[in-house]
Amino acid sequence: MIVTTKTGDQGTTGIQGERISKADPLIEVLGDLDELSAECLLLASGFARYRKPMEQIVNQISAASAKLAGYGSADLESYTRKLETEIYSRVSAAGEFRFHYPIDNSESAMLNRLRAISRRVERHWWKLQETRKTDPSLGVYLNRISDYFYALQIQSAKGSEI
Repeated sequence: MIVTTKTGDQGTTGIQGERISKADPLIEVLGDLDELSAECLLLASGFARYRKPMEQIVNQISAASAKLAGYGSADLESYTRKLETEIYSRVSAAGEFRFHYPIDNSESAMLNRLRAISRRVERHWWKLQETRKTDPSLGVYLNRISDYFYALQIQSAKGSEI
């Protein structure tokens, strides 16, 4: 199996049938989505109760990445509706909302990191829209996924000091 192709050694990568700069905003967003997926896997590996939901999120991110790269499809509207249902359920279960800095709760801190990364992905996606229009439902999904991680953080932090 060949791991190195050396085709990217000059700062370009192949996508959508052409060579583009690795500094292109599209590559930035795809890299951010990859990082977000990796962080979801890290959470799932450390906290068993997140394995199934993070597996679903990783699959959604993978499908969204493929669609953005022009190699697949993703039902982003459906993913967004599922997230909205989960957000409502988790925030309702957590009770009264109070802002939380997760200093004493590593689970909540990891969820906070996921929230922050997902917000960065969304900002970079909006920057991408200045040069390349992509499916607007991805922007909605990215906005909602940060809300989802925040809802999980609120639920995780219940009872923790603020």
